[in-house]
Amino acid sequence: MKKTLVGAAICAALIFGSSGAAFAGEVNGNGDPTGGPGHARSLCVYSGLEDGEEGGEAGPGNVQNWGHVPQELRKQWSSRGASYVSVPGEGNVGCNPHSVGGE
Repeated sequence: MKKTLVGAAICAALIFGSSGAAFAGEVNGNGDPTGGPGHARSLCVYSGLEDGEEGGEAGPGNVQNWGHVPQELRKQWSSRGASYVSVPGEGNVGCNPHSVGGE
């Protein structure tokens, strides 16, 4: 019985003690915007979710993951993956600003 209580206490400490780490990074861990967009030239600097409403519509600054783009569109837009993408109406974009004419 004593081992069970000690085990339960350790489990509770691990679960509640590490719960803050799961939420660090939605913005910068403090709720402030990250410095990435101001310092990076790559569109892929947006690598996670904004600190917005859960389940909200995807949009600029929301999930920017090449894997979330349907495969049919990926094939139409690029033969080189996320580093160079030609999106109709947007022009050439991608994760590598040197490949798409960035500075």
